[in-house]
Amino acid sequence: MAEALVSGVFERLTSISLQVAETGVRLVVGVNEEVEKIGSTLRTIRAVLADTEKRQVKEQAVKLWLDKLQNVSYDIEDALDEWSTAILKSQIEDSSFSSTFPVRSLQPSGISVPRLVGRRTTAVMIKELNERLQVIAKEINDFSFIVNLTRNNELEPERTKTTWFIDVSEIRGRDQGKNTIVRMLLNEISGEERGIPLISIVGMGGIGKTALAQIVYNDREVTAYFQKKLWVCVSGPFDEMRVPKATLEALTGTPSSFSELNSVLEKIHENIAGKRLLLVLDDVWRQDEKKWQSLKYCLNSGAVPGSKILVTTRKDNVATIMDCTQIFHLGSLSGEEYKCKGLALAAKTVGGLLRFKRSREQWQRILDSRMWELDEAESGLFSPLLLSYYDLPSPLRQCFSYCAIFPKDHKIGKDLLIKLWMAQGFLGEGNEMQIVGEEYFDNLAMRSFSQEFEMDENDDGILRCKMHDIVHEFAQLLRKGECSVVVSNGLEEQRAEWYHENVRHVRVILDDEQAMIPRPLYSAKKLRSLIVDSCPHSTSTLNASLWRVFDQLTCLRMLDLSNNRYRRQTSITELPHQIGKLIYLRYLSLEGNIGLEYFA
Repeated sequence: MAEALVSGVFERLTSISLQVAETGVRLVVGVNEEVEKIGSTLRTIRAVLADTEKRQVKEQAVKLWLDKLQNVSYDIEDALDEWSTAILKSQIEDSSFSSTFPVRSLQPSGISVPRLVGRRTTAVMIKELNERLQVIAKEINDFSFIVNLTRNNELEPERTKTTWFIDVSEIRGRDQGKNTIVRMLLNEISGEERGIPLISIVGMGGIGKTALAQIVYNDREVTAYFQKKLWVCVSGPFDEMRVPKATLEALTGTPSSFSELNSVLEKIHENIAGKRLLLVLDDVWRQDEKKWQSLKYCLNSGAVPGSKILVTTRKDNVATIMDCTQIFHLGSLSGEEYKCKGLALAAKTVGGLLRFKRSREQWQRILDSRMWELDEAESGLFSPLLLSYYDLPSPLRQCFSYCAIFPKDHKIGKDLLIKLWMAQGFLGEGNEMQIVGEEYFDNLAMRSFSQEFEMDENDDGILRCKMHDIVHEFAQLLRKGECSVVVSNGLEEQRAEWYHENVRHVRVILDDEQAMIPRPLYSAKKLRSLIVDSCPHSTSTLNASLWRVFDQLTCLRMLDLSNNRYRRQTSITELPHQIGKLIYLRYLSLEGNIGLEYFA
């Protein structure tokens, strides 16, 4: 997430520098040098971010360093937006003045005293931010980060290697899925089918794809039907040399010494000739069709009819690229057991935690906690999700984690989410932000980050979706201290456990008619997103609070007062004039406020 934020700030810096040059706006002496220093420092920092993102999971000091970097990056972005707004305002004023009084100004370069003062304020702010950034940059040497000058920031965290060995008696709840896959494997395909049929098991990380493939692989009928069974753990991008060599080693039982792909494929062809083959390719991530073709053609020309290939993957597009004959989407386990929500790895992780807890109080702590608050969860339950997260392109990471602003089990509207991404600047600038947002949304959906899709009957597009509870808690972990959902229930003094001075995104739920905006929220000066869900009878307290919200939270990019949660119309009656202070605001929703008549 930090990589996307820093890159966005760098691009914004470049854009505004060009804007200054094109408009001819004169800067206070020294500002240009400060801006150049910030740009240079950001370039240096970007070169180590791939390593820092990977190490923050296990190293608390690195996590704290990244937090400092993100906070100063946000502040730089705020300063740049203020600067850009000042430039735009200056252009409008100059245009208005010249059209009314078409006389050349007698002031040097047309600079007014108020605007010069404004620029000095911005200059001081930029200088202070540069000093903070320099301190952070100097700390790079303390961590011995790996420098990546190629700008290829794809993170390759350690992946668990899998085998076909498993105690089938320990697996529960997958009989139906097992029977379905077994039928697919034993089913005789007509002679019209070209090549070996390929079956793909698709599902989110931790849902049990590998376990299902393992119990199918060990099934007696499957073992009796196939003359040769092979298990290859791909566990990453499809490598055109490594995967064929692993296949050959599985066939022969000895390490392969071949260095040429053609030699490997010839040996595979020789060993599978005339045999009914089952090949399991477990945990395939990114797929390049050209890299898969050589092995595919070799298998097709060697194995006899009845052979099958079984693939497990988290991504629908991998199954499509590999030209799968059948796709089996693996769902959650049946039942609504608390904490586990049908996720196999969650059940295993919670079971492992409870195994060593001896007291009722210890069990109750696990029951009452959010999963991401448990130290053990990060290394167990969230490991597969971290793999999926780091596999995302950098811009998509912040788009995904932003979904932590929605309550658990919330139906997320596609169009709304894209607009919120736009408001936060996640989709860049220009006329194609909507197209980019739709691509990002579809990409996350294909990677199993969302589920329970509500489709448009007219064009089969996705209208709304939900996030699995565990995926939602993972997003909360990523945005911990930065994104919060707060329920205010009318107590005289709301608990402020959620509050952090650097909180950026908050959803407030006013749960009864006496509920008020929590007082600590007014101190969240850096807040960028605010969604207020008010119950039908709490609008009087909301009306009384709005002026202070607008007066204090001046960094807001997104403000939603529409109250879609209760499906009821609300009655905010007026918008205080302080709303004019929200100069960064890019998204405002007042839907359903039928009593709104005027600005106060």
